[in-house]
Amino acid sequence: MRNLAEQKKIVTPLIWFVFLAIIYVVIIGVLFLNVINPDITIAGYRLYDFNEEVEKVDLYDVDDGEYVHYIEKGSKVLVKEIDVDDLKKNDVFAFYTKDASEVIVITQIYVDHYTDIDGETRIFRTHDLDNTDPKSYSIEAGRLMGTVVTAIPVLGLVTAYLTSSAALMYAVIVVLALFMLGIPLVVFGLRLKARTIGSPFPEGVNVNKLKTENLYIYENIRAFIASSGMTIENGYDCDLIYMGDVLFGVLHCTNGNMYVNINKNFQRYDNKIDRSGYICIPHAGNLESAKKRINSIYRAYFMDMKNKPVRKPRPQGAKAKRK
Repeated sequence: MRNLAEQKKIVTPLIWFVFLAIIYVVIIGVLFLNVINPDITIAGYRLYDFNEEVEKVDLYDVDDGEYVHYIEKGSKVLVKEIDVDDLKKNDVFAFYTKDASEVIVITQIYVDHYTDIDGETRIFRTHDLDNTDPKSYSIEAGRLMGTVVTAIPVLGLVTAYLTSSAALMYAVIVVLALFMLGIPLVVFGLRLKARTIGSPFPEGVNVNKLKTENLYIYENIRAFIASSGMTIENGYDCDLIYMGDVLFGVLHCTNGNMYVNINKNFQRYDNKIDRSGYICIPHAGNLESAKKRINSIYRAYFMDMKNKPVRKPRPQGAKAKRK
């Protein structure tokens, strides 16, 4: 198991991605959902932009039993779905009509309703938000949006500006996605890649990255090799095992498993490389068998090299001396 700092480096961008994804969905939903489709509701709620001019009316000027309501022009209004028969007098409600491709939302104060002579069309008696002069509307089925819950000033103006053209709206959606969702994913990818890239310096096996079992295997194998008289030097994210000047093998951790790679090509009858020189130790229970294989390979292929002098490579350009 990696240390806590390593885990945080990987997990933190994913946490930010989830958090920003939720915020992104909320922003897009608030700004553009009612423009994309006015019929979409979330948990029975929906939004629309209020673009009417409403005057503030002093309540002392309103007759008893009547009601007026003020909503600032350019507000974003939140409404809750309601059944027609559940409407009560003085409820502030909204419905919409369609004129060609344009959706027109109308906000009224409910008085009552009745069914027309045809028995299907419902006629709503209402009045405007800032006066009590009676009006009547026929509302088609599915066009009743709901009763007004609250209004957020200015937000409707923002939506109106950003949706003034389809290109601008989709550009905002894409740019927000790139910044809010793309950046955490890029950071996650870079940190994940950095974790797998080998060290540029010969520091040996990084024991801080080893889980407990692999650390036990590493220390056990290292002690076993050292007891044989071989020397161990630091490599690039690995330990180099030398028998004098001869490289015997490489000790490293790859894909969560400890390996001892013997520095020899074991040719088979079909001239392919025998992978038996790549000794994987996935569990501590495999230690003894791994030690036996290392000892067997050493005796079969390297034992005679122990006392054999090794010719050092000559510098380039050096001339061979004649006897």
